[in-house]
Amino acid sequence: MNTAIYSLNLILVYCYLILFLCETLSKKKMFNHAAAIGADIGRNSIKIAVVKIHGEVLATKSYPLTSEQTKEYIISKLLDAIKDIRQSVAIEGVNPICVGIAAKGFIDHMSGIVIGPDQGIKDWTKVPLAKIVNQETGLPAYVGNDANMMTIAEHRFGAAKGYCNVIFVALRTGIGGGIIINGKLYRGMNNAGGEVGQMIINFDNAISDKGIRGSYEQFASASAIVKRYQEEIHANNIQHENPLTCREIFELSYTDSPVAIKVVKENAELVGIGLANLITIFAPEIIVLGGGMSEAKDSYLEMIRESAFANSLENCRSEVKIERAHLGSNASLLGSAYFGMTRLAGKSI
Repeated sequence: MNTAIYSLNLILVYCYLILFLCETLSKKKMFNHAAAIGADIGRNSIKIAVVKIHGEVLATKSYPLTSEQTKEYIISKLLDAIKDIRQSVAIEGVNPICVGIAAKGFIDHMSGIVIGPDQGIKDWTKVPLAKIVNQETGLPAYVGNDANMMTIAEHRFGAAKGYCNVIFVALRTGIGGGIIINGKLYRGMNNAGGEVGQMIINFDNAISDKGIRGSYEQFASASAIVKRYQEEIHANNIQHENPLTCREIFELSYTDSPVAIKVVKENAELVGIGLANLITIFAPEIIVLGGGMSEAKDSYLEMIRESAFANSLENCRSEVKIERAHLGSNASLLGSAYFGMTRLAGKSI
C-alpha cells in the first residue's frame, strides 16, 4: 500500500514538473515574439515605436510638440501617441505587452517617477509618469533617462553589442551619456550616475546654466560649436544673414572655410579631452559616440580619437575603441522598449 502511494505521488510530481516545464517553455517562446512600445519625450517631438524583444522595429511615428509645454500637455500627447500606435499595429495582430519611456533629466527608474529638472516643461518635476501611463493605458509602464536608454540600445543591439564595459556619449545640444560596467548599466546613488557632460574640463570659465564652471557640455556640445563660431566670425568681421546651426557649421567646414575648420578642429580636440578623462578613469572596451554631432564625416571622428588617445594613459587606452553609434535616432526607442520588456520579465538592467 505504501509503495503504491509513493508511486502515485511520484507520478503526480512528474506530471506537475512536465506541466511546469511546458508552461515555462511556452512563456519563453511567447516572450521571444513579444513586442513593446518605446517612447521618447524630446524637446520638439514625441517619438514612438513598437519593437520586438530582439530589436525588430515594427512601426514608428513622430508627433510634434509646441514650444509652450506643460505637464498636462506632454502627458496628453504621450497618451495620444500610445493609443495611436497601438491601433496601428493591432491591424497586424500585434498587441504590445508594456510601455518603456525615455525622458530627459533624473529619473527614479524603480518607481517610474520623473524627478527633474523641468526641462522647460511647466510642473515637470516629481511626475509619477509610469503610474499615470499604466492607469490610462492598462499596460505596465517603465521610465528611464533618455541617454541611459540610448546606452542600453547600443549595448544590446548596436555598436557596443558583445562588450561588457561601455561608455556612451551623446553629442548634441547638450552632452549626455551612460556607463555599462560588467554588462550592467551603472546608475550610482539616487540614479544620478553617468552625467558625463558635467565633468569639468576648464575651470577658468563662467558658470553654465547647470551651475557648473567649465563643464564638458559647456565647451564641447553642439551649442558650444555655435557659440564659438559666432565669436570667430565677429572677430574676423564675417557676416551671416542668420546664425548658423551646428550642422551647417560642419557642412561649411567641408568647403574649406577657415573659420568653420578652426572651430570644428577645436571642438574635436575638446571632445577628445573629455573622452580621455573617461578612458583614464574607466578603461572601457569601447566608447560609443551618438547624437547629431556623431554623424559628421570620418575625419571628425579621427580627430577625436587622436585627442583622446594623446591625452590618456597608455595602459588605459591600449584596448579602447572609439566608434560611431549604429542606431541613430531609433536608439532611445529601442532602448526604452527593451528596458520595458526586461523589467516586465522581472530582470534588472
